[in-house]
Amino acid sequence: MVAHAKETDAIVLNCAEHGESDVIVTLFSQDAGRLTAIAKGAKKSKKRFVNKLELFSFLHITYQQKANRSLAFLAEAELHTSFLHIRQDLALYSIASVIREFLLIGVKENEPDLHIFRLSLWALHNFDQKHPPMTILALFLIRFFDYVGYRPDLQACMHCGSLVTAQNRYNFDTTIGSIVCSDCNPHSLKGLPLSLGTIKMLRSAQDQPLERLHRLKISGSILYETLSLLQNYGNQLFQRDIVSWKIVRTFMKTRK
Repeated sequence: MVAHAKETDAIVLNCAEHGESDVIVTLFSQDAGRLTAIAKGAKKSKKRFVNKLELFSFLHITYQQKANRSLAFLAEAELHTSFLHIRQDLALYSIASVIREFLLIGVKENEPDLHIFRLSLWALHNFDQKHPPMTILALFLIRFFDYVGYRPDLQACMHCGSLVTAQNRYNFDTTIGSIVCSDCNPHSLKGLPLSLGTIKMLRSAQDQPLERLHRLKISGSILYETLSLLQNYGNQLFQRDIVSWKIVRTFMKTRK
């Protein structure tokens, strides 16, 4: 069966050498979700793929894929933008790599998700424009967990149903994805403590239109609490450590 050529926009998530001249590239595509393709002769290419298959690059690709094959054939790639600033800054690259890892485990083959695709481009553009990277990472993950079906419940205590008030204290239980009030968890033995300011910020970020999301400002203890929650919640959801977090933690006290 002849595979017809398809075109779509895509973000480069991974790239590995294959043989003497080929490259296996993993892409997050707009129309096909996660897509793994072989770029024949990419290492020797003088035109088709040169400087285009770098991590985080945003491309318009032409590819072919047979119905029963998981590996596609990458025919052409046109560069929309390389997000060069991300690759020139070690801290920024490390922070963006957290997003890359979540996309690799959270996006499935042949299951496009326009919400996550647009969110990913939003994050990369904001990184490249040198907006506060820790804030962008936090905002990305808040929405990402929502889009993959694990929106944290921050409206009321999971056990008693009481709404959040300034008179109570709250912990976030990563195993149930919800907050628990101090009345139901009197000794605060379970979950991550969250201030009222952090809860309000997280709720605002969940519902803010994407085009206005970058206007939210997060700093100080609220940013630290938010990132700690998101790291632990992500580990619980996917039952694995995100390797890039280890490097990012070293920047958390110096970059926002």
